Amino acid sequence: MQPGAVVVVSGPLGPWAAGRALAEPGRLPYPVVVAEPVADRTPYAVAWLAAAARDLLAAPALTASPLLLVAHGTAGPLLPALARAQRAAGRRVGGYVFADATLPRAGSPSHLDLLRAADGEQADAVHTTLHDGAGWPPGAAHPGDHDFWTERLPPAPDWPDAPCGYLHTGAAVAGIGPADFWTRSAAARGWPAHTMAGGEDVADALAGLIAALPG
Repeated sequence: MQPGAVVVVSGPLGPWAAGRALAEPGRLPYPVVVAEPVADRTPYAVAWLAAAARDLLAAPALTASPLLLVAHGTAGPLLPALARAQRAAGRRVGGYVFADATLPRAGSPSHLDLLRAADGEQADAVHTTLHDGAGWPPGAAHPGDHDFWTERLPPAPDWPDAPCGYLHTGAAVAGIGPADFWTRSAAARGWPAHTMAGGEDVADALAGLIAALPG
């Protein structure tokens, strides 16, 4: 696939440092826009989507088509809704990449449901922490409270509607469980899935994965 532009969005728990660097000149062979939406009120998914839409509204690079959307961490299950918003704004979405991210699932699961799918023991421990009134994960820029982790996420009907791929960088990402679980899940769906080798550059790995997508 040859996108007109790439949109990199970080999850509600905080920014993706490696994703931010992708916008540096020369890192990728197409324009890159990085959005770091913050979900600062309930319903958190709606707040995150509204913040992402505002971030992307005035981005001049997004006049190019098609867009390739890249989600990191807990942005993964929100990517179909973000794509719908971009199409409503007259932008064509031609593909998706999930970078160390949870994946959309049928119905309206919560972030905690997705974490439980990958690591049930950790999800139970997190649920206990949340009931004690603490946010989780404690080291995140924006730890989620009980409502964040248990609210139902927007459904993704008739999705995927464009080619998808998965990038496993090997980095530890709080809130998603073991990334190799999601890598296997993506591969089971027939998507190209790439696990980075030691010393491999994120930009190079992402460019290779995008090139492997049809379209």
